[in-house]
Amino acid sequence: MKPIFKHYREIDQAYILSDFHMHSTWTDGVGSIEENILAARKKGLNQIAATDHIRHTSTYFEGYSEEIRALRERLDFPVYIGFEAKVNDFQGTIDVSDADLQRSELSICSVHRYPIGKKLIPAKAFSSQVSQEIELELTIAALSRGGFSVMGHPGGMSLRTHNEFNMEYFEEIIDACQKNGIAFDFNSSYHQDVKQDLVELFKKYDPLISIGSDAHHPDLIGNASKSLF
Repeated sequence: MKPIFKHYREIDQAYILSDFHMHSTWTDGVGSIEENILAARKKGLNQIAATDHIRHTSTYFEGYSEEIRALRERLDFPVYIGFEAKVNDFQGTIDVSDADLQRSELSICSVHRYPIGKKLIPAKAFSSQVSQEIELELTIAALSRGGFSVMGHPGGMSLRTHNEFNMEYFEEIIDACQKNGIAFDFNSSYHQDVKQDLVELFKKYDPLISIGSDAHHPDLIGNASKSLF
């Protein structure tokens, strides 16, 4: 069971009622997976993905997968088994084990803290321009290497920390998403202020789009459906 991502020009109302990026009490979210599912159903969503944070050393994912399978059968609601892993390095490797990657049905790779030498350094440690350039380089490296289905909240670290990410950099990322068949995470937690400019680039390149809220609370699930479309 894997989600079928749509190209931007193919998106219809049914697809808009999706949320493929959220977190639960398995990691840093407030709601359980069951609470997230019930919130999604109450808000009229058609499908969601559970995408908690993961590392290559994580040991929880087998139990997590089993819980999702049981819940989607009992609640009769489409929930994909997913994760969000960080970009490890400038070679574009992903911080997840091969076994957990194989167990997943949706895999998000995101830039979080920047891997400089042996340290992980937050975007706030750099000027806006340097932060944007590092984030771009890590994102393009991951897209070029591939092996995952969604590029998580592109430009998000620079947007959240410095309130800007160059549209030319977004264009490079969207073009790379399209060429590599990887969905762009159009994310209401990061992209609301730049959504109109992004939509123009989506129209131009027609990449696969994954709709996400990055919700860490059930009340925020489905926000992307309302605020980005």
